[in-house]
Amino acid sequence: MHPQKAGIPVQPTLSARLEALLACDDAATLSELRAELDDIHRGLVALETRVEHDALTGAFNRHGLRRLEQEVTARSLRLGTPVSALFIDIDRLKDLNRVHGHVATDGLLRAVALRLHDLSRPYDYLVRWGGDEFILLLPDVTRDKATLIADRIRRSIAEAPFDRDGEKVMMSVSIGVGDLGTGEPVVDLIRRVSEMMYEAKFAGGNRVRVFDAPPEAAHLGPSATSSS
Repeated sequence: MHPQKAGIPVQPTLSARLEALLACDDAATLSELRAELDDIHRGLVALETRVEHDALTGAFNRHGLRRLEQEVTARSLRLGTPVSALFIDIDRLKDLNRVHGHVATDGLLRAVALRLHDLSRPYDYLVRWGGDEFILLLPDVTRDKATLIADRIRRSIAEAPFDRDGEKVMMSVSIGVGDLGTGEPVVDLIRRVSEMMYEAKFAGGNRVRVFDAPPEAAHLGPSATSSS
């Protein structure tokens, strides 16, 4: 999608300024060129950030996830390190909408995303998958450790209320957990952990479900899968 159609203001002067720099003569000093290029670089970084991040929560969006997938899988293959993921869904968001309204629910979504950031490491990746669904990619984390992280997140959301204009709002989440198989695309991992999340939700919510089949066998078919 074109950035303008995505609601992202484009800065046409960036290309014009680069063109002017390429055409400049010897009268331009090195310090002037460096200052101009630094300013252009900051503008491009800001634009890339807006393209890859969700405007409401500040988490990565699906566009950003596509780049993260490549980085995470390449690093895992190069170093032989594990990768796990959590699929996190806010329970009964429609009920919250009916009681508090959509504007208030947007604030609650931001608050949940902030708490997820606070409970994550600086090098974990929080992605807003859509609506009230988030993915937390965990490099260098085994499935067992990811399960502990998931339960810590679940308890933090359920036990500490969120503030809505001075009113305390209790919330909960359902979380699916899984790890990446060797050479496996991240999209397959996301599919598995989303299935586990739905199992947790159908069981009543405020639960963690773990995909415990070996990742190498998990994509062979339903008969190879199991959950705990």
